[in-house]
This record gives sequence, C-alpha cells and structure tokens, in this order.
Amino acid sequence: MAFENAVFIKPNEVFDRNDLTYAPMLRRCFSLEKKPQKAVLFVAGLGYGCYYLNEKEVTEDRLVAPFGDYRKTVWYTTYDVTDKLLVGENIFAVMLGNGWYNEGLGTAWDFDLAEWRDLPKLILSLECDGETVLVSDENWLYSMKSPVIFNQLREGEHFDARLYDPTWKSLSFDDSAWKRVKIDDTPPKGILRECTCEPIREIASLSPVSVQQIGAKRYLYDFGRNISGYARLSIKQNAGDKIVLRYAEQVHREDGTPRFNDMDNPHYYKRGEFARDIFICSENAFKWKPSFTYHGFRYIEVLGLEDENATCKTLTAIEVHQDMATRSSFSCSSALMTKLFLLGQRATLSNTFYMPTDCPTREKLGWMNDAQSSADQFLTDFEMEHVLTKWWQDILDAQTEEGELPGIVPTPGWGYHWGNGPVSEGTLFEIPYRIYLHTGDDTLLRKGLPYFKKSLAYFDSRRDENGDILYGLDDWAAPCPEEEKVGCAFINHVLYIKCLGITLLSARLCGEETAALEARYGTETRTAKARYLAEDGSCVIDKQTAAAMMIYFDLYDDIAPLAAQLSRLVREKDFHHDCGMVGLRYLYLALNKAGLHEYAYKIIHAKGFPSYSAWVEDGATTLYEYWDSTTSKNHHMYSDFMSWIVKTVLGIAPSPSAPGFARVDIAPFFFEDLDFAEGACNTVRGRISVRWEREDERVRLTAFAAKGIEAYLFGARIPEGETVVRYFKA
Repeated sequence: MAFENAVFIKPNEVFDRNDLTYAPMLRRCFSLEKKPQKAVLFVAGLGYGCYYLNEKEVTEDRLVAPFGDYRKTVWYTTYDVTDKLLVGENIFAVMLGNGWYNEGLGTAWDFDLAEWRDLPKLILSLECDGETVLVSDENWLYSMKSPVIFNQLREGEHFDARLYDPTWKSLSFDDSAWKRVKIDDTPPKGILRECTCEPIREIASLSPVSVQQIGAKRYLYDFGRNISGYARLSIKQNAGDKIVLRYAEQVHREDGTPRFNDMDNPHYYKRGEFARDIFICSENAFKWKPSFTYHGFRYIEVLGLEDENATCKTLTAIEVHQDMATRSSFSCSSALMTKLFLLGQRATLSNTFYMPTDCPTREKLGWMNDAQSSADQFLTDFEMEHVLTKWWQDILDAQTEEGELPGIVPTPGWGYHWGNGPVSEGTLFEIPYRIYLHTGDDTLLRKGLPYFKKSLAYFDSRRDENGDILYGLDDWAAPCPEEEKVGCAFINHVLYIKCLGITLLSARLCGEETAALEARYGTETRTAKARYLAEDGSCVIDKQTAAAMMIYFDLYDDIAPLAAQLSRLVREKDFHHDCGMVGLRYLYLALNKAGLHEYAYKIIHAKGFPSYSAWVEDGATTLYEYWDSTTSKNHHMYSDFMSWIVKTVLGIAPSPSAPGFARVDIAPFFFEDLDFAEGACNTVRGRISVRWEREDERVRLTAFAAKGIEAYLFGARIPEGETVVRYFKA
C-alpha cells in the first residue's frame, strides 16, 4: 500500500481555520545511497499542494490533490520522480493551500460549514525500487512565514514578494528556526484512492488584445475570450506597492469598465471582494502567478500599476483546465454553427476541474443537472471518460443509505433539499450509460447496479398518493420563467423510466434475473402513455419539452401525432426553442426522429430572443447561463447541440446495439442551407471523418473509417482504412 507507513501531518500549533492567511511550508531532508531505477511518489496535499524535489517542481499538474468528500474519499496522485533524485542528500519541499478542504468563505452552499474543514495538511510516501524511503511523519519541519499571505479558491490569492526566499526549497537553506510538524490528530476519514484521470494543467498563454487606462493607476486588460485560469504578472515596482487583479467576464457598454456580474451578490457570498488576486511588490523584478486559485474571465482590471508598467508584457492570461484530448472536430459553411461548436468546446473545457463544473466564476460546483444535460456531448466531443469516472465515484460517495443524492457533488451536505430530484440524480445512471455507449466499457454499469436500485427505491419513496414524484428541479432555466413550465410530475416520470431502463441494462450485463425489472419497465411505460397521451396520440401537455421527451423515449404507439404536435409547437414559436435545459437536451434528436431535421437546424440558427445567435451578437466567446444574457458567461448546460451536430450534420453516432463504435452507420443529413460540412471523431476504435459538399445538383461525400472499424455509409459497407467518395442526389 502506497501510504502504509505514512500519516497526515500538519503544523504543530493551534491555528484558527478561519484565519486564512496561512499557506504552510514544509521541508524534509533525506539521503539515498544509490540512484534508484524507479522512484514513485504518492502524495496528497489537502486542500492543494505544490511539491518540489531538489528545487525542481515534481509536476506541472495544478490544483492537486483532486477534490472529493474527504469524509468518504481522499484522492491522491502518483508521480515518477526518478530523474529528480540524487545520490546522497536530497530535499523535499511542500507548500500547502486551503482549496476545498478549508473554504472559509461563507456561501449559499455551506462549504464553510463542512464537517471535514481543517487547516491544510500533507500525506506523502516515496518509494525507490519498491522500498519506502520517505514518508510524511513527525520528522518534517514547517514554517508559517509564507509569501502566500491569503488563499481561498473562490476569492483569490495574495502574495507578498518581500517575504519570498527562493532558497527555501534548497538544501543550503537555513531552517533552524523552523518547527517540527505534528501527526494529525483529526485526520480525514476518507479512503485513500488514486486519481488516474488527466491532470489539470496550464494549457495556453494569451496576450492581451488591448490595454486601456480607466482611472488613476487603473487599467483594463482584455484577453479576447473567456477562459478559466489566472494571470501571470511580470513586474518591477517599489517595495510595498500593491497590485490588485480583479477578474471579470464582461464590461459595461456605457464606459468600458469591468462588470463583475453578480459576484457581489450577498445571496452567494457572505464576505468581501471576490475573484481578486493581490501581489505586493519587492524592489526586484518578479514573475508571479497564483498556486491555489483559478478564475473565469476575459478581462482583468489591474489597480496600482505605474504607467510605464501598463504594457502587454506585464500581464499574461494562463488558460487552465483538465488536460484531456478533444475527440471531435467540425466546421461547415454556416459561420454561426461553426462558431457555436467552438464556443461549446471552450465552455466544456473551462468547466473541467476533476468534475464538470457549472461555471469557473461564481460557483465552481459539480452541478448534477448540468452534467446530465451535457453528458452525451462530453463524450461525443472529448475523451472525458476518465474525468467522469473519477467524479462518478464522488457521486457514489454522496449517495445516502436511503438512496438520495444531492444537487451538487461533492457536497458538504447542501443540495439534498433543493436542486436534486431525477433531473439531477439521474446523472448517477447517465454517466455509466454514456461511457458504455461511447467506449464499450461496461465497468461502471456493472458496478453501479446496487446504487441504481437504491436510487430507484428512493424515487419510489417520494411518490405521492397519485404516484407522482414531485421533488427536485423541473425544466430548469427556461427562456421565459414567467410562463408555465413543464413540471416535475411529467419530467420525473419520464426520467424515472430512463433510469429504470439503464438499471435493466446493468442487470443484464451482470447476469442477474431481470423479469421483475422488465415488468416494472413495462408498467411504468404503459402508465406514462395512459397518463400523457391524448386520444389522438398527441401529448396532453402541449409544450415542446413534453412532446420531445415522449418522442425521444419512445413513449407512443404512433409517432405521427406527436411529430405533428412538436412541429406545430416549434412553428408557433417561429422556430425558437421554448424549453429549459431538460427539454433542450432532447429537442433536437426528437425532431430528427420525427423527420424534422430542418426544424432543429432552424432553431440553432434562430435570431432574437431566445437564441444562440443572440449570445454571439452579445459578444459571447463561450456559452452562457441564461438566454437573457445575464449572469454567468461560461456554462456548458446548453451544449447538447454539439452532439446533435456530430450525429446529424456529420452522421457519426454510436449505436446502443453496438456500443463503443463496434459498428458505425455513417448517415449525414444534407441540410438545404449548407454548402459543405466536414469533421471527424476519434472514437475508441479509431478515426472516422466525413466531408460533404454540394456540386451542382448532387452532393459529393468523402468518408474514412480507420482499420478495425466496421463502418457503413448509408447502409453500404465501406473498406476499412480507405477514403471513399460517393455521390448522392441533392
């Protein structure tokens, strides 16, 4: 076991966890008699740690260890450090930050009240050729005189360069005034689990597209697009000068000054300034970036700059998120659709931080409803199965003995009484199913069976006298909140059927007897039809969400009446969507199923409110949270249109009957308004690419499927590993 001889250690003094000025520094000298052939480090710094071995950074990973419910799981990471070790004396140095482990900021989500809250601590083990040579124990030294004088993940980081001594990581540093650590007397209770998903990394550097003076020693840096990350500051000013960096997603149109959205809303935050980093200058030139925070931003307001330092070279934006591969690419003759695909990619990437977050600005939380809406898109467009697998363990940790799940995961306890219900809790089922569909890996589906059963039992326990499940979110974030939305009773009933179907698949994969589940599935399906289908076969709830969900989940005997109803509902809104995040997740593919592909295309291209084009006209560089363009400018929850694009415009889709692209039926739809479309998907079995373009009265289609992929083009088998060209009537 990696930590067999290691224990959690922390400073050997009494500190108030609410005094957030601490970022402990720890050191330990150790000796090696020979150079190891293989040296492996196992480490978890809670909340976050920066690790140095013989003055070299152990890793480029950022914001480690990964966040989880520390009462259930403590995630650790593993690194090969063979090339950093020396024969003879070595020095290990660590700086710890608060992260999610010690959030003292009072918020609407109660992380400051978390049972696990404590000052930062460390557990570490170093193995050389299979032998433990260093562990976290009482022989480490620490100091609280850190140059990081404040750090909170959602507030920011303050750094005093006058306190920085670069030699603190070296063997020659005089640590005689440092004190010995203590073995933690309140260690976290969670199981140590290795995190094997892709790390968070610095992905790109952005130079400002403009620098404008907006006041005395006050400048606005515009980096051209919305990202998750932080700034790297390069500066030389007088010792004691304070440089304040305030991060923002937008500016006021009237005067160009930064608009901080609802960051100062007391409903969300109970204290002080938000999304703000502070750097206190020494008299020397200095390059600095934060270690224990990140922000969502396009603009940075910089206060305290001398005029000569207000240059493009002073500030660089660093894009930070999970370092996972992009799976799909797309472009077409529609500039709007091409741009929206890019904006959706950016929104997804900037919301991956060991979990799919809602936004990198206000909350940084793992909202379950957002994830259920985007899960198919996640796996269509990114190699996100490893991140989702890690987060799925957090979801298991959050499930109560009764089977209930919260609206956010991980959680200190908030979300069990608001923000959940099948719209959110269905993510427990959705992630294993989508991973299975896209990769063919049924591990989570099989592992999840007992958790699925508990969840279904909990849903059943919440039924009223009419059999309705009436708790949790409804069709959240509909464009016109003042209008009546499709309610919980209908949505929860349909999603219950979905969850039941996934449970049935799980039981079959596990080799369990399924007769009882099949009977329940049949009963629930018949009940839904009887309750929600009118005599003419249309849905009794005359809303886009209801008709789309009935079509998507095959809750009909004849699709024609529902197709006609959905067609009418879309036309009545002049080809705009009239549904929230639940309905929009199913609308486009339901329109496909009804033979209304062009309607889906028109909704995506609609102008005016509510529409994607309105966001673009507003200057969007990522997807927004609300259709009225207020609040957050970087959410992924309306991103399923990207999956629709790959499946429909390119015609590349996984099949439930052949998961993991065991068989692929390539069948793009040739939209009237498109002159060409092209793209590719790097499936688990290899690359599939498609390009189609209009040539006079016909369409020229070029397709490729890598060797090992059984691919069919409109039903006709195509050779593996060869590019084929076919012509079709326009």
